[in-house]
Amino acid sequence: MSGNRNCGISDVMMKRNYPEEELRLTLAQNLVFLRKSRKNRLSQKALARYLQLPTKTVMNYENGKATPMAYAVLRLANYYGCTVEELLTTNMRKKER
Repeated sequence: MSGNRNCGISDVMMKRNYPEEELRLTLAQNLVFLRKSRKNRLSQKALARYLQLPTKTVMNYENGKATPMAYAVLRLANYYGCTVEELLTTNMRKKER
């Protein structure tokens, strides 16, 4: 077992305490941005099918009313080609500019 105890979490994330509300808001904004800005734009319904979730659940993720389970965040990160950390902590709209 490695001596690294942070499980792959970056030093930046380890040094900053992210309130849950901030993470949920950043995730919601990123999900809307990524879904709408992809080369092949997705509807909420298509994304819900990919995640095997109800469309209403995806809508609630995007408006910040619900927080996805870890497996859903991981699948989203894999689909969009980013890390879970980026989805939760980086304003991707600003990053694109």
